Amino acid sequence: MKFNWKYKFDLLDIIKNGWSEEHKLFARTYARKGKKAIDKAMNGLGKEAVETREMAELFFRLLEEKLNLENRSEPPTKEEVRAAIEQLKDVGRFSVFITAVILPGGVFSLIGLELLARKFGINFTIVPSSFRKKNIDK
Repeated sequence: MKFNWKYKFDLLDIIKNGWSEEHKLFARTYARKGKKAIDKAMNGLGKEAVETREMAELFFRLLEEKLNLENRSEPPTKEEVRAAIEQLKDVGRFSVFITAVILPGGVFSLIGLELLARKFGINFTIVPSSFRKKNIDK
């Protein structure tokens, strides 16, 4: 028996006449596909957790290197910590920036997103600091 996906089951029909073979086939197929989707999502979450941990380790190594923590006895200043954190933000911004730039219309999307954020008073940017215009005091 070939199952017709466009067939709509009537609940009253099921209550009156019970489950037909077609109903059972639909339930088995739906359950199988649902299980596959859940398994795929769980595998994706597991991979994402591993990737997040690896990225956190990378960020901490970069932060330690940027602040030169191994070769100093005094703690870093607030300005050094701010600069290091801004540099770490740029790592994430750069990946989003490059991805958006290679997509068709990506540059316009970035500009539109930043203009929209500014309109609502949100201090937000995806553009890495090396690509932004520097304010130079004259």
